[in-house]
Amino acid sequence: MAAARGGGRIAGGLRSPSYAIRKRSDEAIRPTAPLDDGRRARKNPPVGVGWTGAVLSKLRAADARVFDPMRDHYGRLLGRILSGCGSVLDVGCGSDSPLGRLEGRKGHRVGVDIHEGDLQASRRAGIHEAYAVLDVTLLRSAFRPRSFDCVLASDLIEHLEKDAGYELISAMEELARRRVVVFTPNGFLEQPPDPDNPWQEHVSGWTVEELEGLGYRVLGVNGWRPLRTMYAEVRFRPLPLWERLSVLTQPLTEGRPRRAFQLLAMKDLA
Repeated sequence: MAAARGGGRIAGGLRSPSYAIRKRSDEAIRPTAPLDDGRRARKNPPVGVGWTGAVLSKLRAADARVFDPMRDHYGRLLGRILSGCGSVLDVGCGSDSPLGRLEGRKGHRVGVDIHEGDLQASRRAGIHEAYAVLDVTLLRSAFRPRSFDCVLASDLIEHLEKDAGYELISAMEELARRRVVVFTPNGFLEQPPDPDNPWQEHVSGWTVEELEGLGYRVLGVNGWRPLRTMYAEVRFRPLPLWERLSVLTQPLTEGRPRRAFQLLAMKDLA
């Protein structure tokens, strides 16, 4: 988020430009040309603007140094998890897959989604090399077993009934050669259908115990669970304060996923 902005208050007027008076009594008082507006502003800047601006600039720089590297917690973890994976199947990729935020994107990436409008937006952004409009419950019929190094389902299984979610995870494991990655809210998080995309509704919730029971290692993502709500938005106000507090809790909840807002689960197959 943007840092708070501010500025100094202008106190007092500009110096009168009228005349300069020589001190020697034996010389006539002679007028001099008034300073132009630019020179006047440089000679006598508004009180407070200079030092306040400098302080705010330093505060913004310090804020960026501390918080910017900690933001996009999921993207940073995902980049490490996908390291060495030459091909990725992005199941339910949507319009703004986290793969698009990874630095140094390499390898073959295929995005599948049931919503054609989201695929068109992803295609315009150039996130994947290939796309397919597909009901994700039919994944096995569209791809051969062991055809991708990694199969990813990001913010997907919560949109399926529980039985369908388990079946999807099983299908992902059949298609992956090396690794399966699942990202989902911690427990049930209410989210209504979108007017333009009815599949956006959340219909199930997943726990650490359920994912660990399937053999997955689970990390906590995006900080302490009570601080965020639907669409991962910060719950409390003022937003700049609480967003930063949420970010600061990320290192505390990454290894304690039961306390985290979202869950990142991974399973190595080879």
